[in-house]
Amino acid sequence: MTCRICGAEKAETHFGGISCRACAAFFRRYVNSKKVIIQCTCKQRTEKSYPCRRCRMNRCLAVGMTKTKVQSSREKNTRRVIPSSELATLSLLSCHIVPRFCFKIAHTIDSWPELDQKRKSLYGECFYDLNFLEVSNMARSDTTLLWSLGVMIFPDLGFLTAKDKEAIICNFFPRWIVMESSIDYCTNQEHHRKMMDNSEELEKMIIKFYGSSMKERKPDKEIVGVFKPYWVHFYNEIAEPVFQMKLDRVECIALFLMILFDDAYTNISEEGAKLCRNLRKVVLRELKGYQTDNNLPERRLLDVMSTLMLLEKGEEKMQEEILLCGLNNVNLHDDFKSIVQVKKL
Repeated sequence: MTCRICGAEKAETHFGGISCRACAAFFRRYVNSKKVIIQCTCKQRTEKSYPCRRCRMNRCLAVGMTKTKVQSSREKNTRRVIPSSELATLSLLSCHIVPRFCFKIAHTIDSWPELDQKRKSLYGECFYDLNFLEVSNMARSDTTLLWSLGVMIFPDLGFLTAKDKEAIICNFFPRWIVMESSIDYCTNQEHHRKMMDNSEELEKMIIKFYGSSMKERKPDKEIVGVFKPYWVHFYNEIAEPVFQMKLDRVECIALFLMILFDDAYTNISEEGAKLCRNLRKVVLRELKGYQTDNNLPERRLLDVMSTLMLLEKGEEKMQEEILLCGLNNVNLHDDFKSIVQVKKL
C-alpha cells in the first residue's frame, strides 16, 4: 500500500486516511502547531521539492485525515518554569508550577503535596507544639514515607537489599532534619529572627523542647546552658546561609534527592553505591539543565552544591547534641537513635 499523499511505500491508516509515517507525523505537527501558513509557496520551490505545508495539508485532508483524531500536545512538551527568585519553603515545594523537562524533579514536586499531607497527619499541624521525645517517636514512620516517595520516583530503589535500604535511610535522615529545619527557617524567617533577638523566647522553647522530654527534669538554667549554643550555631551557621542562597523549589527538591542518594558512605554495598551514583547523576543533569534554561550563572550549580557541605556540618553538630541528650536524661525513641547514630564510615 502506498501513501496517498506523497507516494511513499509502506503506508497504513493514520488519523482516518492512508499515509506513510512521515506524512502522518507532518499532519500531527501541523494540527498541534500554533503557526498557520495561509499562502501557497509551491511556485517558489523547485520541481523536485516537496509541496508546501499548505498544499501538503490539503492533500492530507483530501485523503480523509481528520483533525479531531489527533491528540492535543502532550504536557511533557510544555515548559513551565519556576521563578528562580522564590525562596525554598515547604509550602512552595508543594506547588504545581514545575519545569517539565526536569522529569524526575518535576515528578517529585508533583508528588510532594500528598506526602506533605501524610507527614502533617503524622506530626500534626503545628510542629512547634512537640517536644524532642514526641518528634523522635515519629522517626521510623517519617523515614518510611520519605523512602516511599523515593521509590515511586526511582523504582530501581525497590531492588536494593534490606541492609542497603536501611543504611541509605540512616545516612539520609539526619541531614534531611537539618535541611528541613533550614527550610522552616526560610518559611518563617521573621518569626525565627525575632526569637533570636528575644533571648527569653528562645530559652522558653529550648526548655520546653528538651525539659519535657527528660526522665528526670533538670533545672531550666542548666538545660539552656547545655543546648542553647547548638540552636544559636544552627541559626547563624546553617539556616541563615541557606536562606541567603535564595534556593527555589527545584533546587530544594534536587538537594532532597541528592541527600537521599549519597554514595559516599562505606556502610552501603558497592551495588547500592553504584545505583546511588547513577541516580545522583540524573538529578544533577536535570538541575543543570534547569539552571541553564533559566540563564542562571554557571556558578549557581556550585553554590547549590555547597549547601550539602553546610548540611554535613549541621549533622555533625546534631550528633553532638544527641550525645548530650543521652548524658542529660533526655528521653528519645530507640528507632530515632538507631537511625541518627548509626556508624557510617
